[in-house]
Amino acid sequence: MRKKNSIALVMLLSMLFCAASAWAQIDQLSNMSAEWIRTGNRNAATDSTDIVVYNPAGLTKMSDGIHLNIGNQMIFRSPEHTFDLGLPASNGEKSYEQDSPDYFLPNVYGAYNKGPYSLFGGVYIPGNGAVVDYPDGSINTQFIGAMTVLGSGGLLTSFRDDYLKVESTYLASELGVAYNSSCHDEVSFALALRYINAQNKIKSGATFIDAAQNPQEFKLRYNTDADGVGAVAGMNIAASEDVNIGLRYESKVVLDFKTDLDRNDFPEEFDLVNCHETQSRDLPAMAGIGLEYRICPKLTSEVDFNYYFQEDADWGKSSQGKDLSDLAGDCWGVGGALGYQLYDNFVVSIGTIYTQFDWGNMDDYYETIGAFEVLYTDNWFIGTGFAWKFQKNLTLNFSVGQTIWEDETIEYVRAADNGFSPVDVDTENATTTVAYSLDMAF
Repeated sequence: MRKKNSIALVMLLSMLFCAASAWAQIDQLSNMSAEWIRTGNRNAATDSTDIVVYNPAGLTKMSDGIHLNIGNQMIFRSPEHTFDLGLPASNGEKSYEQDSPDYFLPNVYGAYNKGPYSLFGGVYIPGNGAVVDYPDGSINTQFIGAMTVLGSGGLLTSFRDDYLKVESTYLASELGVAYNSSCHDEVSFALALRYINAQNKIKSGATFIDAAQNPQEFKLRYNTDADGVGAVAGMNIAASEDVNIGLRYESKVVLDFKTDLDRNDFPEEFDLVNCHETQSRDLPAMAGIGLEYRICPKLTSEVDFNYYFQEDADWGKSSQGKDLSDLAGDCWGVGGALGYQLYDNFVVSIGTIYTQFDWGNMDDYYETIGAFEVLYTDNWFIGTGFAWKFQKNLTLNFSVGQTIWEDETIEYVRAADNGFSPVDVDTENATTTVAYSLDMAF
């Protein structure tokens, strides 16, 4: 009985480790409106209420009254990784891909303008907002399953039906005020507070076959959540009728995740889920600047630069005791967009942005379970769409964007940590986004 318990202990530890670390985050989201999807660059914009999150100080350049923006994005992700663990129980080369699209990534932004003041707020998703869904397993569930079989001393012969699913959302609520200086009418400032509630719902499991060919199914279900508060500061400079400059700084939001266990199919006496310890995954600080230039009455351009201070965030440590944020390094993006006034009430636009990760050590970072499943590397985004003012105070935005990540071959160091040869993992990723919004002014 003791031997069986020790095997169950190994299996549970492995499954817990897999599920506990699976929510590798996407901390550099800039696609927070349909207007951004059709341009990729909004840091200096002053034409729609979505600038609550891109250029809040620019809100004072909009008309007096109430402004409201309601939008949604549908995201079709296809991260894929291919590998051969080279272990007796791993069944050769395999390829795994994200399964489920995300149909609901909403945003609501509002502002009330009166004289030199603008009171603004928003509810939006600044991080994650996607489902990690691998119903047929992934490199991490395969490795853990194979190691569990190999470590069972012959009592287990194989495994099947391994899976991993994580639903993760950072929901932000923001409230602030912008002010247009009476001394320098071309300059305005904004200051806001934002509260972030982050939640992860984790499901993991597998079926193991014992020597008598009996299946043993193990399931684990638990949630993690964290809350944090940060500040946002902005400045808008209307240098001339044709040139506008927007600046924004978002402070780091400290997020310490607590665990709430929903289901554990293993004996309670193992007491392996500690609901009292926290895991850190801060949302990093970022700074953005943009310049909008009206080339001619019908043609407008914008260039943007964003920088994410990831190394300053606490993302916990790797199995080797290294700071994960140092392994990831900082991140930056630069882009440009064009908008053309095709008709008095109809604008078409196109934009692109390139994002680069200044990795400290990509291979070591990707030992984090969930990193291969989310999968992000340097990437290009290109988006296009239109804004149609179909009534005096109502504008419909529709846009489509494509993000293409650079293919990478990443060394899976976890195999080496367990006494096996490192495994090269070939990765590729692409995302299609369809977005729409209604911008209203009253």
